Amino acid sequence: MAKISIYVTNLGKYNEGFLVGEWLELPATDEEITETLERIGISDKPDANGNYYEEYFITDYESEISGLNIGEYDSISHLNEIAEEIEDIAEETFEAALFHTCSFEEAIEAAKETYCIGQCPSSMDEDEYIGYYYIEECSGLNIPEEIQQYFDYKKYGREIRLEGHFYIADSGNIYETIM
Repeated sequence: MAKISIYVTNLGKYNEGFLVGEWLELPATDEEITETLERIGISDKPDANGNYYEEYFITDYESEISGLNIGEYDSISHLNEIAEEIEDIAEETFEAALFHTCSFEEAIEAAKETYCIGQCPSSMDEDEYIGYYYIEECSGLNIPEEIQQYFDYKKYGREIRLEGHFYIADSGNIYETIM
């Protein structure tokens, strides 16, 4: 699974006009998180000038996961828990689930019900492949070969795809999410 990197910034220093921050790769140990926060001056103890800097915010993030959206004030510990949970989920599977859900938690649950139905052959477009897959692999319909040329797999696939349970990855793999 692709790592998630966040740039954690000292909010108090930022408000004073200084950008003090550091990249943190998730998942991280509690010790790594604590050390990162200490290095950027986040502490419940005053600094040398008697100033308290207890708040941070996330100024940037990087990940290979498409559709990932991290907010400025998301909790590091919460993001770390999510990163730990998705560590064992295939990246494309998680992306497919994230594409069809509103939150990380929903995507993690949906990823358990998401699977790759195959890679679209170069001779078909995605809608045609989805229609073909459903007719030939799932429905149990046996369309005789002489009638297949009259069946519009592409149109049928487009209708199924409009239901919103399919994700087409950059690799050409097509994922179905059952939710």
